[in-house]
Amino acid sequence: MGATFVDKVPGQPNKAMNHLHSLYRRLCCLCLTALLPLSAPAQVLEQLIASALASHPSAQGQRALVQSAAASVDSASWQFYPTPSVSIETANASATDRLYQGDNRVATVRLQQPLWTGGRLTAGMDKASAGLVVSQAALEEVRLQLGLRVVQAYGDWLSAYLKILANEKSLATHVRLREQVKRRLTAGASAESDVTLAVTRLESIAADVTAARAQAEVALARLGQLLGSPVDGALLAQAVAAPRDPANAGRTGVQALLAAALGINPTVAKAQAQARVQEAVVGERRADLMPEVYARIERQYGNYNFANGEPQNRLFIGLTSRFGAGLSSLSNVEAARSQYAAALTEIEAQSRTVGEQVLSDYSLALSVASRMTSIHASLKAAEDVSASYDRQFLAGRKSWLDVMNAARELAQTETQLADLQSTQLVVTWRLDAYTRGIDTVSEQKK
Repeated sequence: MGATFVDKVPGQPNKAMNHLHSLYRRLCCLCLTALLPLSAPAQVLEQLIASALASHPSAQGQRALVQSAAASVDSASWQFYPTPSVSIETANASATDRLYQGDNRVATVRLQQPLWTGGRLTAGMDKASAGLVVSQAALEEVRLQLGLRVVQAYGDWLSAYLKILANEKSLATHVRLREQVKRRLTAGASAESDVTLAVTRLESIAADVTAARAQAEVALARLGQLLGSPVDGALLAQAVAAPRDPANAGRTGVQALLAAALGINPTVAKAQAQARVQEAVVGERRADLMPEVYARIERQYGNYNFANGEPQNRLFIGLTSRFGAGLSSLSNVEAARSQYAAALTEIEAQSRTVGEQVLSDYSLALSVASRMTSIHASLKAAEDVSASYDRQFLAGRKSWLDVMNAARELAQTETQLADLQSTQLVVTWRLDAYTRGIDTVSEQKK
């Protein structure tokens, strides 16, 4: 700490008093500005999420991959069309070579059309289309994780902000108690140890204020990195976001809530698309076992056998194989089948992970809502006890230690409430994002 709150001489002005009074005035202002934001839902968090989704480089990079996958679909569709080719050759043969007595240069224009590929072209089209879905799902996955990171960072800031308010309120209380016991020490009604206890508790609360401010700065820095621009904590404090309603989201039942989450979850959708990719790969490997039938037309200009001839047109119907070395094609089919089976199990694994997250968040949201009622009752009781102990101390029925302990318990209850409020916001927003989608969460209410 930069300044000590210890005052060795009773009644002598403390160098930290002006700072403490300034903190007290700021506390009053913060309390006044915090009343309205805490009473109604705000739109600040929605704006933060929307900004991160629009500007973060990971989302922009994934959008480029989606465009690349879309181009791959176009490329796969063009494989059904004829393949043009042009060849131009110049031959320098000896004068005695009977096979090259004609033109020195021959040009051939060809157009080859596959007639039957054993399903290879269709499988390639299916693989490209499924790959596009994979890229789109990966983009949505990135956007969901970005939104959840913004919510978590905002929740960390909110916890720190509420702790600052609670600790500065407690700081003002401890300043009042310290000044009170110092006056009693001067009057001979209290011992020096009472002053020492008050000063020690005051310094502890001041350290808590510093720690909470550091936590707020860290959270704001994380938000700034996610958004790509600095975030002003004072602006956030003017409109604090409210938690979502978990009971409203689950009125149709937990299973319906889980079904909604599985139906829109991008990770599950990506696993399903990857399984379709592997299924298409199986089709491609099977097609390698089949011959390919094609038709080719060509027009040849020039002839090596005789000079100055007319261009010649030809039509070919051909068959070619795509067998690999030995029985490698059969091994490739088996490997593709195994990869497809693994992709199917990945769908189940991701579905279970999402289900576990949703059910856990739903239970936690209901638990936090129940605990909020209890913590508010505890806070009211702690306020009443602290006020009562102040009066009883002046009447001689409570010790100074009882008064200080009651003030500390009140501060601890308020910081517990701050953590609980932050947890409630994070878990309900996360549950909403999983069950309704990150775009719905980031939309601002009219």
